[in-house]
Amino acid sequence: MLTGKWTPMNTSVLKFNQLVQETAVHSGENDDDHMSRVHTLYDATVGGEFKHRSAWLFLKGKHKWTNPDSTLQRRNRLLGTDEEPEHFGDDDLPRPPGLQRLAKSQRTSSNSTASSGSNPAAYQEFMAEQYELDRKAKMTVLERESEDRRRLIQSQRIAEDMRVLQIDTRGMDAADAAIINAQKARIRAAYPPPPN
Repeated sequence: MLTGKWTPMNTSVLKFNQLVQETAVHSGENDDDHMSRVHTLYDATVGGEFKHRSAWLFLKGKHKWTNPDSTLQRRNRLLGTDEEPEHFGDDDLPRPPGLQRLAKSQRTSSNSTASSGSNPAAYQEFMAEQYELDRKAKMTVLERESEDRRRLIQSQRIAEDMRVLQIDTRGMDAADAAIINAQKARIRAAYPPPPN
């Protein structure tokens, strides 16, 4: 039952994610406009509405979706074989030393005894590496978001400064005009003209 729901959702999410990665953000386009354009492209490409936004939001930061080569390599490897693909795919993360991948017959066997308890040191090392990879990925995302926020604030400040420079003080009260002119002087000092 789970496979019947996951397979079409997985296909849909993979296609949508591929479109998101391949569609460049236009200059001056915000995230909402970009996503709207990707949804329109998805509708045109697939012939239907993308219905799995919450699943995509959850999956988009996962390793499989940020590394499409792992999925494509596995799919290409299985094209000429009768082996059934695993629905959750390969994630290309290194296997910890001492924990070998079990053959398919051993994985489906009910008497399989392999577990993380068979080599606790290797499992702990693997978990520590995984934690460090996750931490680095989160730090990269936070740094990127922080830089994006800084650029947005800077562009808003520049836009506000340009609006102040356009204010006409001719018909204003003298005190108000003095305040506006002081602001204009501060702004002009912050943006020196380019050298000739």
